[in-house]
Amino acid sequence: MIDVEMNVFNAVYDDVAPLCAANGFRSVHTPSPTAFPTVTLFEMDNRTDRDRNSTSDFEDFAVLTYEAHVYATSKAKCREVFNALDEALARYNFNRFSGAYTPNLTNAQVHEYVARYQVRVSHDGCLSRVP
Repeated sequence: MIDVEMNVFNAVYDDVAPLCAANGFRSVHTPSPTAFPTVTLFEMDNRTDRDRNSTSDFEDFAVLTYEAHVYATSKAKCREVFNALDEALARYNFNRFSGAYTPNLTNAQVHEYVARYQVRVSHDGCLSRVP
């Protein structure tokens, strides 16, 4: 398995963390954060890209799927933080394939935006867009 999760997290941290509450940018999903804004970004799928791998048993490429949750107490702040995260991930060739505001069932005063991204990664950690 090609593992770059912490590299991705650290790469976008500087762009997103300053917009979050203290300790509000996390690599583990937190469905009920206590401070706002909060962002969670985590790898939810890591699969071999069989179309690009060689005939050996060595994994040359993988396709990664990441999920992001942005929580804020206003819709405007939620969008601001989400846009910063979206731009940061796009710079690393992540392709957003879904995104939507979702009702926050734990706290109706909190706005939540959920998005999913995909990227292809080579065995040496190079990230490229998935068509």
